[in-house]
Amino acid sequence: MISIAILRASIVVVMTIILMPIHLMGLFLDYFFEVRIVVLLTKKLWSRAVMKTIGVDRQLIGIGRSSNIFVSNHISWLDILAINSTIDVVFIAKSEVRSWPGLGFLAVLGQTIFIERKSFHALSQKQALEECLKKNQSVFFFPEGTSTDGSSLKQFKSSLFEVCYSDFFKKNNLGTVQPITINYESPIESDPGFYSFWREEDTIFGNIKKIIKKVSHGRVRLTFHRPIEFSKYSNRKHLSFACYKTVRSGLGNSARSC
Repeated sequence: MISIAILRASIVVVMTIILMPIHLMGLFLDYFFEVRIVVLLTKKLWSRAVMKTIGVDRQLIGIGRSSNIFVSNHISWLDILAINSTIDVVFIAKSEVRSWPGLGFLAVLGQTIFIERKSFHALSQKQALEECLKKNQSVFFFPEGTSTDGSSLKQFKSSLFEVCYSDFFKKNNLGTVQPITINYESPIESDPGFYSFWREEDTIFGNIKKIIKKVSHGRVRLTFHRPIEFSKYSNRKHLSFACYKTVRSGLGNSARSC
C-alpha cells in the first residue's frame, strides 16, 4: 500500500510538471512584455493545489491591498505557499536558498531576488530591488531574518526597509508597506509548533516529510493589517518598528479582523 507521504509527493511532482511549461511561458511574457497574469495564475494555482494536497487549509482575515512592500513573521516554508496563493509578490531571500536542492530551483522560477544580508547596500542588489518596485511589482520579505515557532516575534531587522526611502519613493511621495501576521493551527494539540521550521535538529527535507505524512489537516491563517505609509516615519528603523508592533499584535489574537 502506498504511503500518504509518497502519494502526496507524487501528486505535487505531477502538478509541477504539468504547470511548468505554462509558467515558463508566463516568465517569457513577463520579461519581454511585462504581462504578469500567467505567472500570477500559475503561482496561485500551484501553491493552493500543493497546500490542499498536503493537508493545510487556509484562512484569510483582512484584505491584501496594492502595497509596494509586504512583510510578515516567519514560521515555516509553508509561509511562502500561503503568501503566493493569495497575493502577487516577488520574494526577497538570503542567497543560500538558491543552492537548496529542488527548492532553490523553484525559488528561481518564482523570480526570487537573492541577497547577501550583510552587504545589502551593494549596488547591484539595491538596483534589482528598486527596478522591481519601479515596475509596480510588489516585493515581500521576512524582517526577522530567521524563523520561529510562531509563539513569539523576533525584532525586525531594518536594513531591507532602506529601499522605502529610495529616491524613487521620495520623488513621488508615495509608498506603503502592508504587515501580515501568520498563525498556524497544528493538527497535533500537544505540538502547537508542528509546522514551524526552527528546531535545531530539523532539516528542510525532514520537516517537509514530517508534514506531508500527517493525515489530519491543520490550517494557516493570514491576517492582513492596514498598510502603513512610508512618509509617516522619518527613517527605516522607525518604519520597521511600526511594522514589528503591528505584526506582533496579531500573534495569539488572529481571530480579530483588521
